[in-house]
Amino acid sequence: MFHVNFTVNPGPPRHRETCPVCNTGSPRLFCTAIDRLHNESGVQWRVLRCRRCGLGWTEPLLREEEVAGHYPAAYLGEIERRIDEYLSGALQRSRSWREEIEKVRLVESFLSSGTLLDVGCGDGKFLWALNPSRWHRAGVEPSSAAVELVRGRIPGIDLQAGDIYHPGLLPESFDVITFWHVLEHLADPDRALGRAVALLRPGGLVLVSLPAIDSLQAALFRRHWYGFDDVPRHLHHFSRASLDLLLAGCGLQVERHLLFSPRVNFHALKHSLLNWSAGVSAGGLWYYTLRPLLYGFQLIERITGRYGVRTVVARRTSPRRTP
Repeated sequence: MFHVNFTVNPGPPRHRETCPVCNTGSPRLFCTAIDRLHNESGVQWRVLRCRRCGLGWTEPLLREEEVAGHYPAAYLGEIERRIDEYLSGALQRSRSWREEIEKVRLVESFLSSGTLLDVGCGDGKFLWALNPSRWHRAGVEPSSAAVELVRGRIPGIDLQAGDIYHPGLLPESFDVITFWHVLEHLADPDRALGRAVALLRPGGLVLVSLPAIDSLQAALFRRHWYGFDDVPRHLHHFSRASLDLLLAGCGLQVERHLLFSPRVNFHALKHSLLNWSAGVSAGGLWYYTLRPLLYGFQLIERITGRYGVRTVVARRTSPRRTP
């Protein structure tokens, strides 16, 4: 059984010599990337990748107390405005609401009702989209301000300020646990998935959606790939093989890898092209010239299964195994 060790040394060095999933040494440099959210001029982050399982990680490694400093105060957006739009019905007519409905349909294609926990739920928009007559809706979110704001205006959702280790979350109390673009942000995804297994009832489901470093998009665009826009907040970059190893080590059996949202995948593809075109002469002309080719590129992604955004559904089959 492989040993998983995502622990970051509290002092130097600030890099890893071996892969935390499969223990293979001598990782290779995949690319350098910039923080497009902060637009820090000249600041380069290195993305290293395991030669065996394909896991990527961002260096220099950030300590837990350092990560928070890379999240701007407005990272969650204008929550109060979204709540107003939701309560008035305007949000439900918007394009962004379609993504939440797609998530609900995916979950309900496996289970039509039950108790669901959304990890890193933000403003809770996905939970709003679940039918309260069929689902007990729970979420954890590090931002206490966001949690208090939503609690005060949208009843019927069990929100907790904190993370998946919150003591109010009871063992074997959930049928479904979702990580929508969250796992890549966590310093120790192995530990978080182990906690999820403990919180799941036997046979319960974990859904993970995240950017895929082994995608055709990442291979083509490299440092311009949309999946790297959130470096250094994206601490890890998962391939199919590394994610499967991680899930199996936590007692989760993968049921499906899928592209459940072509719209989200195309959004990543389009913005990767925008990132690239911003750095070349006559970039706007190049973008509009090349954009029609993206539709053909999506067809190749479908044939190969190497999507820019990967979603995995896994089921708890046994208690977590010790290495």
